[in-house]
Amino acid sequence: MTETRYQILKFVGLFVGFIAKFCTGSIFVFNVYQDAIKNTFNYTQKEVELLSSMLNVGLGVGFVPGMFYDKFGPTLASGAGLVISVPVFLLLWNTSKHVEFYSNNSWLMSIYFLLVGFGSVFTYMVALNTNVINFDKKHSGKIVGFLNAFFAGSPSVFATIYYNVFSDGDSTIVENQDFPGFMLFFAVLYGVVNLLCMIFLRIHIAPTETTENVTVKYYKDMNGVTMDGNKEIKIITEHTATSAFDKEMDDSAEDALSLRHILCNSEFHLFSWLFAFASSTALVYGNNITVASKSVGLDTYNDKLVIIIPITNAIVSASIGLISDFFKEKVPRLNIVLCACVSLVISQTLILIYAEKLTVFVIATVFTGIGVGTIWSLCPTIMKEQFSVEHLGRNWGMALLWAAVMAFAAQEVFGALYDAEIPEGGGNFCYGKHCIVNGYATFLGVAVVSVCLAVFIVVRKKCKS
Repeated sequence: MTETRYQILKFVGLFVGFIAKFCTGSIFVFNVYQDAIKNTFNYTQKEVELLSSMLNVGLGVGFVPGMFYDKFGPTLASGAGLVISVPVFLLLWNTSKHVEFYSNNSWLMSIYFLLVGFGSVFTYMVALNTNVINFDKKHSGKIVGFLNAFFAGSPSVFATIYYNVFSDGDSTIVENQDFPGFMLFFAVLYGVVNLLCMIFLRIHIAPTETTENVTVKYYKDMNGVTMDGNKEIKIITEHTATSAFDKEMDDSAEDALSLRHILCNSEFHLFSWLFAFASSTALVYGNNITVASKSVGLDTYNDKLVIIIPITNAIVSASIGLISDFFKEKVPRLNIVLCACVSLVISQTLILIYAEKLTVFVIATVFTGIGVGTIWSLCPTIMKEQFSVEHLGRNWGMALLWAAVMAFAAQEVFGALYDAEIPEGGGNFCYGKHCIVNGYATFLGVAVVSVCLAVFIVVRKKCKS
């Protein structure tokens, strides 16, 4: 393979990775159509939170797609994503034809959303892992940051599409929204994107010529006669990696840990739970933006509120990778993650006290976008640098699992607290700031824990050094 061809294939793969990440960001647009689901199937808020939670659980079982990728590579992982995602989106499209059945069987709908999250992780892992492996580790922050910018920014695009293409008339009226058509759109999108990944996303290793001195005891002369004696010769070899990870492991400053060792590694658990607490705070906040806005009478701004986090997230993701790579020696990535956790505490505090004020609501949402953009961009890079790239899919997948467990618990608590504030005979919606205060107090507590974990890890590392 020539150097030119290698570079072209590598950057084509990165471009397809951007598309794949953009597609998988659609799982974070649930807040846009959750009111349509609630209204169509007459679900309680707790039932709606269950659907969102199961979507996150599907994302959280990412260690399975991660291990699948580590073992079988990007092509089969993309194929698995296609086989899972397309049928389940078609099932969701079909639910509107059987409203009475699904109204009484929300558990089945929740399984569909679990599979949506699970299928998307295959595509997510292919886009992330393949490009992290293909590019030199000195560019890890930039690559992960740019990929996450597409992942994080896409919900704003999908939200705009939903409100303008899949709504008839006033998009704030849920009866005008076309939730089934949106699911059919995703079925087609995931099918096309996974096919692109199967074709173009490959692990490319640049062949390099190396010269080395080798001493041989027996060799053949120009006539093919075997001769005795010691002779030093120069051998020029073309090195081609024999496995997907030889490129990274040649550096071998990173030792891959077995599953048993990684599960017994306290640093891995501390870092994974730090990500889990921070990520779940931002995730549940984002999923319930429209619930909170409706409660405090700001739902007329929903089409604008739901795009704040994705846009902020995308901007932060694109810039934080560059910044963290440039200042890596002066400002450790973990210190930046600590600042991100603090921004989440600020956002939860603001929304808890001033939720009914539009300006403060917007500022709090921006702080959430800053926090989530930073942790989702830097945490995979830190995971790769500290625990090796060889099992990045498995290790990052387990961190996603912890985050999903936390998000599941937080959303169920939020749903129960919200429903408890609805007066008897008041329907499925609650109005007033009191409806969401207890839920956001819970999120604030979770965010504070993430800050405590980040401080502990940073101090511990300084003490060790």
